[in-house]
Amino acid sequence: MLKAAIVFADLHEQKDQNDEFIELVKAADMEIEHIFTQNLKSITLKTYIGIGKCHEIRDYIAEHDLDYIIFNHDLSAIQIKNLEDIFQLPIMDRTELILSIFQNRAHTPTARLQVESATLKKMLPRLIGSNTQLSRQGGSGKNKGAGEKQLGGSARDHAHNGDRRRIHSRIQEVQRELKKLETQRNTQRRSRQKSMLPFVSLVGYTNAGKSTIMNMLLQHSKSSEEKMVFEEDMLFATLDTSIRHIDLADGSSFLLSDTVGFISELPHDLFEAFHSTLEEVRYASLLIQVVDVSNSDYHRQMEITQQTLQEIHASDIPMITVYNKCDQSDYSYPIVHDHEIYMSAKQQVGIEELLELIHRHLYPDEKHVHMLLPYTQTAIYSLLMKYAKVISREDKEDGLHLEAILPDAYYQKYKKYVTNIIL
Repeated sequence: MLKAAIVFADLHEQKDQNDEFIELVKAADMEIEHIFTQNLKSITLKTYIGIGKCHEIRDYIAEHDLDYIIFNHDLSAIQIKNLEDIFQLPIMDRTELILSIFQNRAHTPTARLQVESATLKKMLPRLIGSNTQLSRQGGSGKNKGAGEKQLGGSARDHAHNGDRRRIHSRIQEVQRELKKLETQRNTQRRSRQKSMLPFVSLVGYTNAGKSTIMNMLLQHSKSSEEKMVFEEDMLFATLDTSIRHIDLADGSSFLLSDTVGFISELPHDLFEAFHSTLEEVRYASLLIQVVDVSNSDYHRQMEITQQTLQEIHASDIPMITVYNKCDQSDYSYPIVHDHEIYMSAKQQVGIEELLELIHRHLYPDEKHVHMLLPYTQTAIYSLLMKYAKVISREDKEDGLHLEAILPDAYYQKYKKYVTNIIL
């Protein structure tokens, strides 16, 4: 495991953010050997931190075996160069750390390309005056950096040669590939919309338990094991958007998507890279915000979630708030208040209450009806059997006589076949 020292140089008190950064370093599979802190009145242009703190870190390095010095701040190219000259060690800033985590977590072609795009954009300004930037991305050995993996040959040579043109070309190529994948997603979305199934999206801070809740609902829906999504108690366990079919007790159903978790100060290039994926949230009928209520900083995390939803123009979508991990807190559970539920996904306590809450939001205007379908319209019957609740069927000379519970969208579409509304 790679060994690192962390530098917190804060302009204001931000203990919670620093605690979060420690978890980010651990998520990158690095061992923290030491933490340096400095309360800055202002940033030093050449080295970000003061020269006295630089000397303190340099003296520590001389006595200890380290692989990286990691800053919980974004650094300029010249700051990184100057710090590497002083420490004779690779420097990693906050953005690079998050990128390295995303590199290891990305599994689908879309996620991998999104991470590569952000990584290459991060490299560009650092090619000037630095001989190490490309080679440092993502570590060494099995964690070979994105620059080496994607550009081929020696990344260090690229930095020496200042081959910005080649990187620009690769960025353009990646953007074209992402555009093709976006077109595919749009086609898939239109297909989902034709089914008229409600689309529900899980959103929230990273490691709040979104994937656990999705798997809990899939298990309740008797879905097969291969439908389960990856879940782990760590930051950014999920980068890839997963969409699954969930059945409700009354025979109705909906589509549920899991999304990349949010985080404070998400690097701009990374946010831009994942913007098209996050935009899927905009098409949801309902959002389920998952909150880790055991985290002392969960109010700030909820604020960041709201800010992110505003940035992707999804803040006006109806939302249920799930206060998860109550088993690790002092909150009583399961308890439902209007649009909120307190529960524990890990213990599977609150699942019935959550499903009832989802049903209440998705199907507020269901109609209990009698229908007469001509035999020429049996395709509609098949559709209703799949996406509505057909209570009974009777085949008569004039057609199919049905008793069914229809979501409002289906009622509006097929109401010419409705013979009676049952009160």
